Amino acid sequence: MPAELTIHHLGRMTRATVRGNDAQLKKFRNALLLKEFRVVAERENAWELRRRAYLLQDDWPVQVSIRRNGAQWEIDYYLSIPWGWIVGLGFLTWVALPFAGFQNAGWVFVLALLVMALAVYKQKFDGRPDARFWQQRPRQRWGEMMERLLREAFDRS
Repeated sequence: MPAELTIHHLGRMTRATVRGNDAQLKKFRNALLLKEFRVVAERENAWELRRRAYLLQDDWPVQVSIRRNGAQWEIDYYLSIPWGWIVGLGFLTWVALPFAGFQNAGWVFVLALLVMALAVYKQKFDGRPDARFWQQRPRQRWGEMMERLLREAFDRS
């Protein structure tokens, strides 16, 4: 019998809700660990997992949050731009740019500030299958992968 899986794309994150037991959650968690996720926080009824970026493979950091409410599991996942990258760009803009020797450094400075503002505004993005423009392929790929992992783990057959 297929799992009662509902997925809502909320703009900045995707929320999956499914009914299951501890063994099914363990199966899902192990599947995430095989995909190179790391457990960063673990409480009685909640877990946080993260996966690092592989930018040369067009892959962004992914974060997963799992919460339990009885037999109901809420699983939030999203791709993100880490704060370290945003702060690093800001640091390079303020410290290195004045000494880089660019012509029209003022325009480069304004462009860097706009990129930082966009990164802060779009720091988290969901895994919707019809994603367009901002990180289209990684969002679609991770959305499909997470849905497949959830269906495989919480399948009741």
